[in-house]
Amino acid sequence: MKKKICLILMFFTLILLAGCSITREDQKGEKKTEKTRQASAGKENTIVWAVREDAKVSEKNIQKTNQLLAKKGYDLAIKVKKLKADRIYEKQEIYHNALEKAVKAGEVDVAYVDACYETAQGEMAQYLKSGLFYPLNKWLHSGEGQVVYRLYDKEVWKGSSVDGENYVLPNEIYYDIPEEVIAFRKDHVSQKLIKSWDGSWNDLFRIMKKVRLSKDDMMVTGYPMMDYFEGRVKKRRYMIDDNIVYNIQNQTVHQPFELKEFYEYLSFLHKCYQKGYITHAMEDIVTSQDEIEHLARGEYAMAWTAEECLNPSEHVFARRSLCVRGILGEGTAISAYSDKKEKALKLMKILRTDDEIANTLIWGEGEAAKLLDGDGYVKKSIERVSDRSAFGLNDGIFQQKEEDVTPAKNMREYRNKWIHYTLKTIHRFPKHLLIFCQLLIKFTVIRPESQQT
Repeated sequence: MKKKICLILMFFTLILLAGCSITREDQKGEKKTEKTRQASAGKENTIVWAVREDAKVSEKNIQKTNQLLAKKGYDLAIKVKKLKADRIYEKQEIYHNALEKAVKAGEVDVAYVDACYETAQGEMAQYLKSGLFYPLNKWLHSGEGQVVYRLYDKEVWKGSSVDGENYVLPNEIYYDIPEEVIAFRKDHVSQKLIKSWDGSWNDLFRIMKKVRLSKDDMMVTGYPMMDYFEGRVKKRRYMIDDNIVYNIQNQTVHQPFELKEFYEYLSFLHKCYQKGYITHAMEDIVTSQDEIEHLARGEYAMAWTAEECLNPSEHVFARRSLCVRGILGEGTAISAYSDKKEKALKLMKILRTDDEIANTLIWGEGEAAKLLDGDGYVKKSIERVSDRSAFGLNDGIFQQKEEDVTPAKNMREYRNKWIHYTLKTIHRFPKHLLIFCQLLIKFTVIRPESQQT
């Protein structure tokens, strides 16, 4: 009897142990499945960003940025993938070949496209059009992308496009200097006269002829140079190298005087020399001491370049109809082979509209109290280990003084002051409305005053 009872107890014990074992295995299986699910979800929402192998990237900053993205409710994360590159910038194809391979393999979602070398603009244009990168125009003009489109001047988009299509989000670092802005002194040139300017060289000469100078005044301070002309055409279709003009889109070669823009610019300068408005050659690249003194005393009507020293309250800044500073292709592109295009574009938008997240990516912190000194600049003790160029960010992040160079504290305000000024020509009454009003007057019966109620 006792043996039977023992056998029964042993049987139930074995069943119980087996059940516990199965339960533990099920729990392990569930945990493993959950880990797999989380890893899969993480992979689905992680945006892989390709950069050059020599780009400085802080993994700690990436981690903090991902934590902040999650905290703010964004189901997104960043992972950086470094690709082989030419560290001395002589063979651009090394990085471009590595990027092409990674894009086609579906390994990256976002890519730093790389700087365009001066002698390879045509190659860059062809590279952008090669099908590797997702065309952005439709998204930029959509409800989701318009906020990004409005951040940059239309000339920036035009200057970085190829055949009218934008493949890159502009790198904010490379077009914040007012190189293409003319400053007019308010006490020399009337607002009405400035607003009548259509942006062309010939029309600028018309305005200059109407300016009345006092005995000691100069018409223009600063030096004219070829870059003003190059700035007009280089980013759209052409580049100039060894005095030969190359069409960067169809690889044809031109003589400079075949181009209407070049002829108009030289014609304008010739007229200015004849009138004595400018006194030295295009390539002096030196503002004379006499001009510096006139600039300091305010004895001038116009300044070729809107320097930081010019007081905005005394000037009207007008940007010519040129492309602002920038390099073709320099910026961030979305992989045409990525299956996370919408999420990648969402990340691009967040980094350009949420300054706390942008600062965390670059500096590791987003709060001003933790980063800035008493003057409002990033403390010298903080090392920037994330490459702004690789991420294309500058406008929404805090600035740090470098080698005694004092940057603008708020890059957006700085750019708006110089670049976002648009010429306002005098508008005529629309012809169709004029005709409508004329017909309305003709066919309206005006009752005698005695009949009006």
